[in-house]
Formats: sequence, C-alpha cells, structure tokens
Amino acid sequence: MIPTKPTFAALPFELNSDGDQRLCGIEIEFAGPTELETGNLIAKEFGGTVVDGGDHSVTVTDTRFGDIKVELDISLRKREDLPFLKEGLDAMRGLIPVEVVTPPLSRAQLEEFNSICDGLRRIGAMGSRSGVLLGFGVHVNPEVVSPDHRFTIDTITAYAMLEPWLRQKEQVDTTRRVMPFIGVWPKDLISDLAKNDYDSLADLMRMAAGHIQSRNLSLDLLPLFKHAEPDLFADLFDIQDKTAARPTFHFRLPDSRIDEPDWSLRQPWQLWRQVELVAANEPLLAALRDAWRTHDAAWFERKSIWIKTIDALLQDHDVKAEL
Repeated sequence: MIPTKPTFAALPFELNSDGDQRLCGIEIEFAGPTELETGNLIAKEFGGTVVDGGDHSVTVTDTRFGDIKVELDISLRKREDLPFLKEGLDAMRGLIPVEVVTPPLSRAQLEEFNSICDGLRRIGAMGSRSGVLLGFGVHVNPEVVSPDHRFTIDTITAYAMLEPWLRQKEQVDTTRRVMPFIGVWPKDLISDLAKNDYDSLADLMRMAAGHIQSRNLSLDLLPLFKHAEPDLFADLFDIQDKTAARPTFHFRLPDSRIDEPDWSLRQPWQLWRQVELVAANEPLLAALRDAWRTHDAAWFERKSIWIKTIDALLQDHDVKAEL
C-alpha cells in the first residue's frame, strides 16, 4: 500500500528542548449546536463521558485525547454581577459562540481530531462567513521549543514580518476585522523586531511591554511571557483580563469556517506552519528584516507593496507553505 501524505505537515522543529514531541492545543468557535449537543458528538466520535458543568459548559472526560471542554463564551458565562445572565446568554445564541477547547495534542492526534469538522457540519455548526455578525475564530496553541530557544525568538520576529501577508491569505472575515480580538501588531513593535536582535525572551519582553497593552492581538504572546518570566511579566504588563501562563504561542488570526465542506483544521495549521518555516530559514528571515527596514523608512509606502515584497521573498527562497 502506498502511504498517504499526512494532512498536517511537520513543523521545522518537531521536538521541544526536552526531546519530547511538541504538542498543540486547538480552540474552535461556531454557532448552531448547543454545548450539550457538541459534547455528545465528541463522545460519540472519540469516546468519553459528557459531564454537564451547569454554567453553559460541559466537559467530555476520558476521550482518547484526554478531557475536551465545550463552553459558551467563556468571558461572559462566569460573570456573577450581570442580572438575567443565563436568560441573556440563551437569547443571544447564534451570536455568542460555542467553543471546543482541546488539551495539548500531538500532530498525529491533531490529524485524528480533525474529523470533528465533518461531525460538526453534520449537526449544523456555522462559522464566521455564515452571517454578517458571526465573528468566530480558530485558535492554534503550538508549544514552543523552549522559551529562550533561538527559534522561539525568531518565530516572534517572523510573525511580525508576515502578519499583513497572513491576513491577506486568510482573507479574514469582515466582522472579525472590526472586533477587538485579533488586533494588528503595532508598527513600532514590528520595526523594533526588524532592527534589533534579542538574545533572550526577557529582553524581548522589556521591549514589547512598550507596545503591547492587550491580549487582543492576532498572535497573543502574553501567555508565553507569563510562563517564561512570571515576575518580570507582573512588573511589565498591567493586563486586566486573566492571562493563563502557558509554554505556547496563542495564534488567534484564523477564521472558523467550520460549515464550508472543503475546510478543515489543516488551514489554520498551515497558516501557522508558514510562520515557523520562515523562522527556520535564516537567510529569508534576514532578507525580510532588511526589506522591512527599507519599507519602514519610505514615505507613503502602501501595505500592498509590503505584501508583494513578502510574496516575492517567499518565492525566491522557496519557502511557501500550501495554503
């Protein structure tokens, strides 16, 4: 038998600094099925027991991947100071997303879990492009090699260089563009990363603190920062919303297109993989940084010109992921 090509292509660094396989959590937002209906689907597909948390959340325990959470708008459902909250959330179904949150998964497990997309379509899940107010996303949480590994710092720089191009390739839904959850990285942050080399994540954090005031960016670095340097994080970042420390990137940009027949989790995976392919290619990353410095210094240089520059450099270095 001829082996089939893996749906989820390998990242440049497959192992973390301990020699273990890098894991990745996934979060999928959608409308349509309730938390309980979604939990029952997950249990049917992957085993486990559905436990109703009673606050618009269920947990499917002991699936073949571990415990999987299904929640209705995590930021609202735990508020105790809002009157008629339960009735309000029920009334807003269809606009407030249901979210499936996996534990950290191996690449092989991601490949297997990807089948949930077909199941969710069967029970009527709707993504970002099903309505003008449905600003739903997919979050990809890839484990870092280690916080101070050169590749981690280069990945942050690569993302800074690529962000406008990634937005164009993803064709981010209009509603999500105007909502506050996937903000554009500040231009001054990008310029700092293009102009300066950082030998440690702590040094990069000190610089980034002057530019980042919120978690609501297309790539949220704050969970990683808090994990790597908790004391420094507390000194540098006055963030009101809760930040859970995790040794991962938190990639929030991709749309949830769960209802589209040809779409799967491979799309956001490949979008992130493009970032890591650039980070792993030292000549390409250097060329992008040089090109950004020229672009940044030019007056009236349009964003479209920078996107074309990225396209040309990716082509020249043969480092384009299949999107």
